[in-house]
Amino acid sequence: KYVCHKCHAIIDTGHIKFRGEAYHPYHFNCSSCGQELNADAREKSGELYCLRCHDKMGIPICGACRRPIEERVVHALGKAWHVEHFVCAKCERPFFGTRHYEKKGLAYCETHYHQLFGNICFVCNNVVTGDVFSAFNKSWCVGHFACSICDRKMSHKTKFFEFDLKPVCRVCHEKFPGELKKRLKKYHEEVSKRQIMSNS
Repeated sequence: KYVCHKCHAIIDTGHIKFRGEAYHPYHFNCSSCGQELNADAREKSGELYCLRCHDKMGIPICGACRRPIEERVVHALGKAWHVEHFVCAKCERPFFGTRHYEKKGLAYCETHYHQLFGNICFVCNNVVTGDVFSAFNKSWCVGHFACSICDRKMSHKTKFFEFDLKPVCRVCHEKFPGELKKRLKKYHEEVSKRQIMSNS
């Protein structure tokens, strides 16, 4: 036999269990509007509520698990979250108060945000902080941009050439055989023409 959690009377036949407590079916209803409740029932201060009435009470609902948040709340991305449910969209680790980055309605930890949307240095494979040098659809830390043959450091003022999608300084380029330079020049002219035609 069970005892009804609401009226404390013995339940002779048929009962409803909710969070370990038994109820008469006619006592398992919303304390505010009287609507019969189901498994989505919410409890506040010992009273039961339907979702609609519970939401009207201003108790935030977690954007991840859709359950009420009765402890610490994180507000981000236009939603409320349980602290442990506000996680990086890539690695799913909770932020626990650490910095997060938002992109297209999702939150990312610093590492994954830069990995997905930032600039990663072609040489050191780290996130480029500060100035970025970009060429050939790649990025470099300014101090890592160098000739791929002689390792001479180059800057944005240095004349460089592309060979195998890597930068080559003028000195090393001049040492290339004449036939190779002609083929490279012809190749780059064809690529430029195709890019102009595709943009038209």
